[in-house]
Amino acid sequence: MLKKIASNTFAQLVAKFFGAGLTLITTYFTIRLAGLELYGDLTRILVLVAVGFTAIDFGLNAEGIRSSKNDSEMQQHVYKIILARIFLSLLVIGVLNLVILALPGGYSSEVKSVFWLGSLAIIFQGLYTSGNSWFQYKLSYWKSTISVVIGSLVGTGLTLYYLRYSPTLPYLVLANTLGYLTMAICSICLLSLEFRSLRDFRRVIGTLQPILLLIRRSLTLGLIIIASVIASKIDTIILGVYRLSSEVGQYGFAYRIFDVILVLPVFVMNVIYPISMQESQQKYRAKLISQTTKTLAIIGIFVAALLWISSPLVNLVRPGMDLSSNVLRILSLSLPLFYITAPLMWNLIGQKKDKLVLGIYISGAVLNANLNLLLIPSYGAIAAAINTGLTEGFLVLALLYFSHETTLKH
Repeated sequence: MLKKIASNTFAQLVAKFFGAGLTLITTYFTIRLAGLELYGDLTRILVLVAVGFTAIDFGLNAEGIRSSKNDSEMQQHVYKIILARIFLSLLVIGVLNLVILALPGGYSSEVKSVFWLGSLAIIFQGLYTSGNSWFQYKLSYWKSTISVVIGSLVGTGLTLYYLRYSPTLPYLVLANTLGYLTMAICSICLLSLEFRSLRDFRRVIGTLQPILLLIRRSLTLGLIIIASVIASKIDTIILGVYRLSSEVGQYGFAYRIFDVILVLPVFVMNVIYPISMQESQQKYRAKLISQTTKTLAIIGIFVAALLWISSPLVNLVRPGMDLSSNVLRILSLSLPLFYITAPLMWNLIGQKKDKLVLGIYISGAVLNANLNLLLIPSYGAIAAAINTGLTEGFLVLALLYFSHETTLKH
């Protein structure tokens, strides 16, 4: 089990750090060659697209894995997950394009007019994520890593090309979207190698009932994930309304680095979750989650210290990035909290406490939104970073409390 956990976590880390490394390279050249103003506008678009990524996640993979007793049932669920995500993607794209038209302030006419192009990446991310449901179930994340590597190379290559010959917002958004398209194609091709027959897929297409049933079963999980992304992304959206593009760009750059560092607990739980759902592991679940939480807490403290020390290095990207450096240092203080949130949340979900977790995350999203609406207009990016830590602290305390209550009842 330990070998599987290590191998599949490492596979996800390779994919993330390869993709994130190339993203940081493109970010560096975007800021250097196109300026913070253009990068700030690009950040406005990519943040909303990221909200769409989370909205279509909808907990479908987790529900499919939780509901499958064997490979045959999981294959059926994969077909349903793919179709459900296509449906959700089209719905979310329509909603987000209406939302961005209504946003005031820094969301210029150019940002609004090109957002539709960026939002197409939501469909492609959905196809990639759907393929991951099978790779997660089979613990074969290296196939998912191949898709990320190829897609990231295409997206990075196109971005650097456009920065050299036509550094405009529409072309940078196009490069990002084409990178996700490539990633989706690779994921589906790798998936098709394991799914030799399309007969079941045709049968699933013939009726919407099983797809709608899957969406209904995963509704609570989906709302949890949406509430969590609102709690983590609403600050950048509010910042984009009230502050200048240059400030949004500096905050977006700092948070992009922070996002990369946050992936470890997510990837660990992507492997721990299907293992803990196996019948043979049920009685060891509490011990497994406890050990995982303690280990991630220690790692989080160590990584937070490194981030605090190294945060001034962002000035190497471009002189005068002091705001990004300060934001990173503030965010680093909350990093250990982020590292223990994932195992605490998935532990409660594994015990079918979905509605309880949803209530916690909705409360966190409301708290974060109100704090940012109150403080960002006056204090900007620094307030957004502080509010991130306060919100995560609230989530950890709530999850710890209810985890303890559940343990006592058992």
